[in-house]
Amino acid sequence: MIIKNPSDYKFIEFKKSNTKHKKYDAILMNKKTSKIKKVPFGDIHYEQYKDSALGLYTKLNHNDNKRRTLYRQRHEGEQHNKFSSGYFSWYYLW
Repeated sequence: MIIKNPSDYKFIEFKKSNTKHKKYDAILMNKKTSKIKKVPFGDIHYEQYKDSALGLYTKLNHNDNKRRTLYRQRHEGEQHNKFSSGYFSWYYLW
C-alpha cells in the first residue's frame, strides 16, 4: 500500500495486525481530516532481520547480515515511498 500524499499524514503507532498473514499495522492519521489509515506490513510466514516495531515477532529474528543485504538489494527504492508497507518493513523489520 502506498500513501499518495505522505506529508498529509502523521504516524501514530504500531499495532498487531488483524489482516491475514501480516505482522503489524502502522496507524496513520490524516492531519487535515483526522481520519485513521492502517498500513499492514510484514508477512508472518517469513523471518526478518530484527523486529524493532513492537518486538512481538523477535523469535523470527535471524540477524544474518548477508540475508539483510540481499533483501535490501531486492527491495531497493521501497523505502523512498514514505509510509508505504515497504517503507515500514525496510526501517522496522530489515
